[in-house]
Amino acid sequence: RALFLFLFCLLSLLKTIESNWRCGRHSLQRIHCRSETSKGVYCLQYDDQKIVSGLRDNTIKVRMLQNGILMAWSVCAINNINYLSPSLSCSAGNPLVWDVNAGEMLNTLIHHCEAVLHLRFNNGMMVTCSKDRSIAVWDMASPTDITLRRVLVGHRAAVNVVDFDDKYIVSASGDRTIKVWNTSTCEFVRTLNGHKRGIACLQYRDRLVVSGSSDNTIR
Repeated sequence: RALFLFLFCLLSLLKTIESNWRCGRHSLQRIHCRSETSKGVYCLQYDDQKIVSGLRDNTIKVRMLQNGILMAWSVCAINNINYLSPSLSCSAGNPLVWDVNAGEMLNTLIHHCEAVLHLRFNNGMMVTCSKDRSIAVWDMASPTDITLRRVLVGHRAAVNVVDFDDKYIVSASGDRTIKVWNTSTCEFVRTLNGHKRGIACLQYRDRLVVSGSSDNTIR
C-alpha cells in the first residue's frame, strides 16, 4: 500500500509539473554558470538555501541565497557532487570532503584507481563508485574521520551510479546490470537484468528501483 501511494503521488506530481510547463504556469530564471571555458554544467543539487553545481571546467560553484540574491563562488575540481550541509563531498580522481560555507577541503579519500563517477552519503555512511568497476563503502564518524569499510566487486564495466538506504545498496553499470547488496553486511544479494545497453542513471526508494539506460528505456 505504501508503494502504491508513493507511485500515485509521484505520477500526480509529474503530471502537475508537465501541465505547468505546457500552460506557462511557471517563473523561469536563467542563472549564468560562469564557466571560464564555457563548457557548461555537468551536475547540480540544491536545497532551500543554496545551489551547488559542478561545471565541466573542473570547478564547483556554490550559490547561497542572501536577501533574495544568489551569491556564487568556486571551491574545487569535480566529476560528481553530493552534499549535506555543512559538508560537501565531490569527486575528481578521489572523493573530496569540503566545508560548504568556508570553501575549505577537509579530507581526501584514497581508494579508487580510476575516476569516481558517483557517490551518495547519509547518516554516517558514504558509497562511491568508479570507472575501475568497484564500489567502496565508507564509514563517516566525522568529515575528517572516514574509514573504508568494504569494497564491492562484481560489475564487469564502469559503475555509473549508486543509491542506498538502511536495507540495500543498489548499483548500476555499463555492463547493463543492476546489482543489489546488503547495506549492513555488504554481501551481494542479486542481479537485475533487462536493459540492452549500459545504465546511465538510477534512483532507489523503498521497494522501487528506477533505472535509465542508453537503450532509450526507463525500467
